[in-house]
Amino acid sequence: MRRGDLRRALALVRRRTHRAEALRVRLMERPGCELCAEAHRALRRLALDRPIEIERVDITAGPQLVQDRYVLRIPVLVAGAEELDAAGLEDAAIARWLGEIAH
Repeated sequence: MRRGDLRRALALVRRRTHRAEALRVRLMERPGCELCAEAHRALRRLALDRPIEIERVDITAGPQLVQDRYVLRIPVLVAGAEELDAAGLEDAAIARWLGEIAH
C-alpha cells in the first residue's frame, strides 16, 4: 500500500467519525482554469483532516452578474458571507481562513 493510499483510507475513517457539521465551501471557478483546479485539490487535501463540503460553481454557466463579479478574481472560495481570493494560496493559508470562519 502506498503512503497516499493509507492517508486516504485513514481520512475516510476520520471523516466518518467527525462529529462537527461539514463546513460548506463554494469554489467559484471556470473550465480550463489551472489555478481553480489547484484550489480544488487544496480543498480536497484539507478535507482529509476536517469535514468540508465542496460545491464547485462554474461562473460561465451562471448569470452575467456572477461572471462579472468573479471573472477577474477566480478562484474564489465562498463560505457563508465570507470570500477568499485563493489564486496561488498555499494549503496553510486556506486552512487558516477556514479556521477563522468556522468559529
